[in-house]
Amino acid sequence: MQFVRLHRADEGVTLTELMVALFLMVIVAAVFLPTMISGMNATGQITNVARSNDNGRLALQRIDRELRAAEVICTPAPGDAPGDTLRLITRAYTAASTPTGTRDITYSLNGTNLEKSTDGGVTWTPVVEGVVNATVVDDDYNTVHTLPIGTIGVPVFTNDQEAGYPSYGKVITVRLWVDESATDHISPILLTTELSGRNIWVPNGPGC
Repeated sequence: MQFVRLHRADEGVTLTELMVALFLMVIVAAVFLPTMISGMNATGQITNVARSNDNGRLALQRIDRELRAAEVICTPAPGDAPGDTLRLITRAYTAASTPTGTRDITYSLNGTNLEKSTDGGVTWTPVVEGVVNATVVDDDYNTVHTLPIGTIGVPVFTNDQEAGYPSYGKVITVRLWVDESATDHISPILLTTELSGRNIWVPNGPGC
């Protein structure tokens, strides 16, 4: 009985075969690489928008908690023009509180950052980044038009409750236009809510 040993040729590939393979790889890369890059960029933009949206909503929840515990709303006062600063005095039960047991909290728009201070404006901490209220056009979301339609700039905080109602001076409307990147093709997102200072009996009273 005879056995035949089979073995492959070990010459490798020719230069022509290698060039053809490289040429095909270049064609495939040229076709699919732009699509992959575009998909990665779109995913990154969506991720940034989601992060800004989440940060904005968390900030509104934080302001809501602090406003419900507030004893006084200092800015904006009832009847004041809407602005980019919210200042309130809350009851505090921590070692960081003042001798009177209160905290002076201020939220203010600085460029494209909504920042927070708890020491009278000495130090500020960014709360939401990418806020474009200063550049977005005023529109129908602003129910009380202190700015003409089409004017650049939308105030963040509004205290527009009518006098004579129990909620007078206690309800703050917050409008945050958030845009993570001004260079992408995603429009700014509006985050808006009305927050009530439930523990406030005399809004804008002593303490401001």
